[in-house]
Amino acid sequence: MAREKKRKYEKIDDAEIDLVTQCTDSHEFYERYREAFPTRKKGIDSISKIWKRRSEFIKKQQGTSQDPEPGIHASQELELLISTQNKLLAEMSGIMKEQLKVTKEILARYPKQIQKSEEPPLHPQKHVETKVPEHKEPVKKASSEKPADIMIGS
Repeated sequence: MAREKKRKYEKIDDAEIDLVTQCTDSHEFYERYREAFPTRKKGIDSISKIWKRRSEFIKKQQGTSQDPEPGIHASQELELLISTQNKLLAEMSGIMKEQLKVTKEILARYPKQIQKSEEPPLHPQKHVETKVPEHKEPVKKASSEKPADIMIGS
């Protein structure tokens, strides 16, 4: 038998969607629906199905009501932060270059003997092999005593 295709949901107008998102409970929605649409012959089941889909409608409205401007605003703010960061890094880089230049000039004025570290140079140590003694198990002593029997008392 050929099965008749049936819609999962009835088509709901934008006015119905606006009304369902404005109401706070199902009783209020039912009363306002009857006042707003007196000519429609929907039963309480159809109206309650609209109410049950309320959260779906609210999500759709929130998704469409968001303007692309928040994204633009965020990207402009991000651009401003990045440019500020780049300016600060450029300043720090300049200061570090100056500091290195001054340090080189100071070190150039010192005599050559002082520039070397005052610690005596370390001689490379000769590689000395240490012998690791082999692991031996301790010798077990033979016991002349035989173990005592386990006695269970009452």
